[in-house]
Amino acid sequence: MFRINTITRGRFGNKILHYNSLAQLGALYGRPISCGAWEGHEYFTDLKTARDLEKEQLFLSWQEILEHDNLKLAEEYEYELDPYCLHNSFWKLTHQDPRTFLQIKEAHKPNLPKDKINVGIHFRGTDILGADGNHGREIHSAQYYRDAINFVTEQLGDVLFHLCTDDLNFKTNQEPVKYLQMKNLRFKKGNVHNYWDDFATLSECEVLIASSSTFVVCAGFLGVENKKIIHSMEWIQKNLDHTLWHPYKEDPPEVRKTQLSFDNFWVQLYNGGNEFYHAWEFI
Repeated sequence: MFRINTITRGRFGNKILHYNSLAQLGALYGRPISCGAWEGHEYFTDLKTARDLEKEQLFLSWQEILEHDNLKLAEEYEYELDPYCLHNSFWKLTHQDPRTFLQIKEAHKPNLPKDKINVGIHFRGTDILGADGNHGREIHSAQYYRDAINFVTEQLGDVLFHLCTDDLNFKTNQEPVKYLQMKNLRFKKGNVHNYWDDFATLSECEVLIASSSTFVVCAGFLGVENKKIIHSMEWIQKNLDHTLWHPYKEDPPEVRKTQLSFDNFWVQLYNGGNEFYHAWEFI
């Protein structure tokens, strides 16, 4: 058995990625899975719940998963999944459509217009300014959003934009709103007080203008299939160059190794991704 006893301490996107890694491992190796309680049980159908430990438990690290094509798993053990097994292991493990394991409950799906192409825009907030946000490394410029808006309208014509964030007051997020108003483009603001409403909206949009967040990444591989997803080339380049997460210091080797494993998610996305998640355009 593979198990998550306690879901990763990250925010909602990371929790979805942690669960996806668990479910994909179970499918790849033909073993049952067990998962402790988290908010996903409220929003997705048929998520696996916690099961009693039946055998001695071993820890399965993200390094072991990435470094071995076939894990050597002993039948006499159960394996607890590393809480850092997130988007760093996505390409290695995701061989089945994540929608197989993460179906949004009908009661939680938004009712988006059917006569328009729905375009979700995700903005990160001031959480990216502190240490956990790598001191602004992940900020996407207002120019990126303006260019992406222009690209979408040129390619698709009349669309409806859905603005999703928990911090519309962040200056970088205010400028694209003013741009939409100046261009007389139709848009709706999401629910800054309820992340699930925003996640469900993004998951049901046909097009996404993405931030660096795993929140919007997960919305990209759930809900509506074959989404057209736009990413910032400036952000991708930081990962291609493996720029330091904290520019004022060099982190310890083991920390840096973990950081590089997450950079590589974006590197592989730039190289094509997979059939379940790939970029429409880099802007």
